Amino acid sequence: MGLEQRILAAAALVALVFLGAAPAPAQKKKPTDPSECPYCHGDPAKMKAAGIVSHGPFPFGKSDTTKVDGFLVTSEIRWIETDFFRFGFGLREYKIKPEEKKKYVAELTRLKLVLPDVKPDTGVLDPWLRLHLFAQRGNDILDKFLTIINGKDVQFADGSGKWAKGSYTGEGPYLGMKDKYEWLVTSTEAAHTAFLTEHFGLQLKVGHREHNIARGVLGYYCNSMEGQLREDPALFGNLAFNLTHNFLDGLQHYNYDTPVWFHEGFAHWMERDINPKYNTFDSGEGGIADMTRTKDWKPDVLKLIAANDAPHVAEMMGLKSYAEFKLPHHFTTWSMIDFLIKTQPENFGKFVWAMKANLDAKGMPTGANLPDYFRIKFKEHFGFNYPEFEEAWRTWAKVAYLPGTPKGSDPDAPSGPGNLPGAPPGGR
Repeated sequence: MGLEQRILAAAALVALVFLGAAPAPAQKKKPTDPSECPYCHGDPAKMKAAGIVSHGPFPFGKSDTTKVDGFLVTSEIRWIETDFFRFGFGLREYKIKPEEKKKYVAELTRLKLVLPDVKPDTGVLDPWLRLHLFAQRGNDILDKFLTIINGKDVQFADGSGKWAKGSYTGEGPYLGMKDKYEWLVTSTEAAHTAFLTEHFGLQLKVGHREHNIARGVLGYYCNSMEGQLREDPALFGNLAFNLTHNFLDGLQHYNYDTPVWFHEGFAHWMERDINPKYNTFDSGEGGIADMTRTKDWKPDVLKLIAANDAPHVAEMMGLKSYAEFKLPHHFTTWSMIDFLIKTQPENFGKFVWAMKANLDAKGMPTGANLPDYFRIKFKEHFGFNYPEFEEAWRTWAKVAYLPGTPKGSDPDAPSGPGNLPGAPPGGR
């Protein structure tokens, strides 16, 4: 080896020594690392007080949060698991508008009871705060659903697959489902579509509810590029709308489909109780829903009634999918559910349970003769056949929806803090 070659070799060796001795750059923590959370700090005591089981990893979709993070590598998803939910939140901060301030102060004041570092008067919701706030909101939505159906004290199945005859309560403890309800919101259509394609073989740009049979999970997956979902109140209402659908399907386990008109109307009612400014509309897979940005639906309902154009219940019972829905269906189903909840709240809850209790001779759920079963149960619980119900609804709406209606009869009147009754922060 010549002198020049020996000098170059020595220089290379020195460079390798220095490179080997150089400290490796600090690896950036994932956004879901609970120690990075400025509110619970990954502290087990604080997390338990707030009803938080973990910030991951945990099962999700058809794999788990670690694999989702690895697949959606450009998405910063923060994860949270409560006693009932598993949520993935991939959005950035949200600046609170002046007109929204009062509602957020109320929500954040409740959250501060279990997470002392929360500042209720903040003007900006950072991603971690939004994650914790949506965990609280999920529990609020569940609490309201259970209150309406009088189901807070019901003991669901333990997952053993054993029941006494006539006492079927589903396949697991989560309203009857085996595993927890889940939700993922991503910041882009691309990430949303990639997730749905990878996990469920679906190439959709819009929100999707999925029954993951293998895990016994009902999930909802969406992205902030849809409609008005960049607005935090709209996202809250959208979650309420879709969780209501999933709760109705999951109650006593998802064994058969219940009437789509009832589903859509109840989901509209829950969403509009939060904020009637933002509304979600279901459509068929790949289809475009009939939608409106109208805040006040009462005048539209009255117009349909006056023109005798409101869809009949018998007709809506024949609807097989949300692709068949037009705006008159949405207005009518919301108003009919509004009528039933306001005039027969106890019977409404009983009817929901009855819808999910079509059992065979062995006491097991069956999808046999569902149209007749629903018709009989409707009459049994509300005291109306379908035409009688429509007449009673029309008579009520003509009074309840007139301008100047007393607040107690106003379907848009708030029913509690944030328009949802205050469930204990962090859990039931």
